[in-house]
Amino acid sequence: MYTVRRRVTIPLAIVAALAVTPVLAGCLGNPVEGIINGAVEKATGGDVSLGGKLPDGWPSEVPVIEGDILFGAGSSASGSEGWVVTIASKAADPLEDAKAKLIAAGFTEDANVANGQAGLVAVKNDNYGVLVAGSKDGILYTVTPITP
Repeated sequence: MYTVRRRVTIPLAIVAALAVTPVLAGCLGNPVEGIINGAVEKATGGDVSLGGKLPDGWPSEVPVIEGDILFGAGSSASGSEGWVVTIASKAADPLEDAKAKLIAAGFTEDANVANGQAGLVAVKNDNYGVLVAGSKDGILYTVTPITP
């Protein structure tokens, strides 16, 4: 029983720290953001942004919707690149906006699943696969290179 609790507690602690960071950063300024960015970067081996910018290496051919970037991370660990970004949006339908931008940039739709207030869109081009999960409040982009 102790082992199971420990396995769950550590990831939950990381998620809680990431969720609380934007609030703390707003109250205390950039020192907290810098400390947490550094800790997460060291733990993941990648670039992490806890607000305001896309992570280093974000592919320029992958457009994002207008809104506040809440979290961004990129990694090239083990020779595999990948990026994630969350964006809070005031758009009426952020997921549809994201899909439209990606299609306009030359991506083709692989899958589209909607369930009431949330949904998922998968698109790809010759270089990247993009999975976008969203709700009325914002979206999460996951971008991975397509290997030949």
